[in-house]
Amino acid sequence: MPILDDALQQQVRDALAPLVTPVEMIVYTGSSLVIPGQDAPGQQEETLKLLREVAATSDKLTVIERSLVGDQEAAALGITLAPTTLLREAGTSRHNIRFSGLPGGYEFQTLIETLLLLGTGQSRLSHTSQQRLAAIATPVTLQSFVTPTCPYCPRAVITAFELAYHHPQIRAEGIEANEFPALSQRHRISGVPDTIISGTTTERVLGAQPERAFVEATLKAAGVALVTPA
Repeated sequence: MPILDDALQQQVRDALAPLVTPVEMIVYTGSSLVIPGQDAPGQQEETLKLLREVAATSDKLTVIERSLVGDQEAAALGITLAPTTLLREAGTSRHNIRFSGLPGGYEFQTLIETLLLLGTGQSRLSHTSQQRLAAIATPVTLQSFVTPTCPYCPRAVITAFELAYHHPQIRAEGIEANEFPALSQRHRISGVPDTIISGTTTERVLGAQPERAFVEATLKAAGVALVTPA
């Protein structure tokens, strides 16, 4: 039975009509082996099914399944959670926009908006924010913990993804907190959205804050002195 009914498929088809650039959704899956202290794989089959149904609505979308087991690229990229979906323009080496877990519920909005970001190149990140991010010279990772029932979570993840879209040193990950309880507990996640920003220092953005809060926390994590924009 399809996850998306006919009406929703048409809505997705209409929403993705502006896509110009082909987009790949690379889904990394893992084994069912449970390692003590680590999270077991989440909703892998459901994720693959949902993404394939979305891909069926546009000839600009492709789903690629890969196994984490023995995958050297996944190891090099630090991908450890399954399922993790890496989203990028087809044929490129972009690896800094990812979502771990099933992008269902309110996070379906995150998926659609991310596909539009990559497939149209149109970002809502302000020119001022883009200019400020240019000062970053060291790697920074944003991990946005979310749940599918949280209406405020998509804004936080999409903002993080937009930062990554505009700077190759920024990696943004959306993480479905319920699917990965061990990781959530390790980061002491008690509410969502909660974004952990790791670089030369660690910063935190609680809630769906304005983009300026994300930009300034990311700059601080990268060791960049904050200068109030003119």
